Amino acid sequence: MSATVFRVALVIEGEHVSAWQHLMLARLQAVAGVSLVAVILRQPQAVPWLQGFASRLLHGLQVLDANLFKCPANARTAQSVLDLLGDISVCGAGGKRYQEILGKQPVDAVIDLSGQEPLPETILWARQGVWRYFFGRPASLSDRFVGLQEYASGQDEIICGLERIMETRNEPERLFYATTSTDPVSLNRTVERTLWKMADFMPQRLQELIQTGEETFYRHVQTRLITFPLVQNYVVRLPALRLVLTAWLRYPFNVIRKLYQALFRTEQWVLLLGKAGNLHDVRVLEQFRKLIPPPDRFWADPFVVEHAGGQYVFFEEMFYARGIGHLACIRLNADGSHSEPVKILEKPYHLSYPFVFEYQGQHYLIPETAGNNTLELYRCAEFPHRWVFEKNLMENVEAYDATLQEHQGRWWMFVSMRNHASCSPSEALYLFHADNPLSTNWQPHPQNPVVARASHARPAGRIFEVEGRLYRPSQNCAGAYGRGLNINLIQQLDERFYREETVSRCLPDGGNDMNGVHTLGVGKDIVVADAVHVRRRLGMLDRWLVKHA
Repeated sequence: MSATVFRVALVIEGEHVSAWQHLMLARLQAVAGVSLVAVILRQPQAVPWLQGFASRLLHGLQVLDANLFKCPANARTAQSVLDLLGDISVCGAGGKRYQEILGKQPVDAVIDLSGQEPLPETILWARQGVWRYFFGRPASLSDRFVGLQEYASGQDEIICGLERIMETRNEPERLFYATTSTDPVSLNRTVERTLWKMADFMPQRLQELIQTGEETFYRHVQTRLITFPLVQNYVVRLPALRLVLTAWLRYPFNVIRKLYQALFRTEQWVLLLGKAGNLHDVRVLEQFRKLIPPPDRFWADPFVVEHAGGQYVFFEEMFYARGIGHLACIRLNADGSHSEPVKILEKPYHLSYPFVFEYQGQHYLIPETAGNNTLELYRCAEFPHRWVFEKNLMENVEAYDATLQEHQGRWWMFVSMRNHASCSPSEALYLFHADNPLSTNWQPHPQNPVVARASHARPAGRIFEVEGRLYRPSQNCAGAYGRGLNINLIQQLDERFYREETVSRCLPDGGNDMNGVHTLGVGKDIVVADAVHVRRRLGMLDRWLVKHA
């Protein structure tokens, strides 16, 4: 690799690529130190008539889905790459110009978006091999049927990622994994959030390679993939017609189930209160006492704060009629009762996740303010009810559930982010660090996103310490937002590497009328969480249907 620039060649089928790939290339060209030096055009592969028929049948399902759920499938819309190329060399595979470029234009990596097996000479040409995307499990090179296998079989997550092909290896080397939640109803929403999210993968990993160096990058790749429990099988074969037909048959069933839930169930976020015990096992949350708000609102995202001998719970309160949340606070009494909620902060945009922390004797609050594209800091003027705006820690970001932790003399910010409106806000955990929590100069971690799994990424409460070890609560949003909760042991946290291991999970299945949990507030001797409380209009019949459906 050059000391100043990482030279990349691109392989595509003709001048058009999918819209998500076009966005990826635009972001790639914005990465400092990366230079696109050549583009190679390959002839498209002939599509067997059965696959062509399956594609048309799938397109019909996507048109229906777009009309029902107002979610057109835009990520695979064809876009020309000519607007991105400028004076970059373009040639057809196999021609004279192609041979000249291979002989005279050294490259560090080839990015192959053709969806075909790589040309053997490009593997020899690139010092870092051929980099490409893979989709699903078993893996495919094409994005044409992404998410179909998972939707048709009712899986909660789609696995996708990056791999490279090297002359010295017999099979692809995995570089990066991520998962995306399948939507329980809409196939288009599943496809859109998967592909637009993947537009970030290639630029981010090449940026990490440049920042950390080759040796460190590939060592971290191997270490990070050890903790990913899902094994890939690689195939080239596209899904059969049977899979498309299965999706068509499953689609009305999913719509009817969603309609049934809307008609015969009411779900409300409530608070759970219990004694602090073994926080390594969060399954006990299902046995906690419920604090149920009035039926016109919900309570969620609790944070426990101890002040002047009292225990307070800060949380999100949302009146259904208003449609956006504000922040509220209650005081817990010794007899287990609590005061009436008092509104502490309200804005014209949605507020949630009241992360309250203390720094140099002063209480501060970082609420979730993604609706304003800011990350805001408030100072406590009168505890616990009066808070005043201090500054924006970040601007022009869509950031969710920022959680701070001091560690080894640095302040660390764990925050869920998305870079496209069609992506889920719950599937990519970004990590930043600064010398103090009031800084406006937060430095991004080179491995961002440090967690890219729908079932593990989004923060779920304050990081806590047990016997000198740090534990990070995270949300499980695979299949549905707020489906469950994980406790993750932080194994390594520094300016070059992050690693964690899940040690406990809570995944309510509808028992005890709980159908989700997503925030954990830890106090000195109490734990407060939140959960989805289910009211069933059909009572025992509904429970029987859930068990046997």
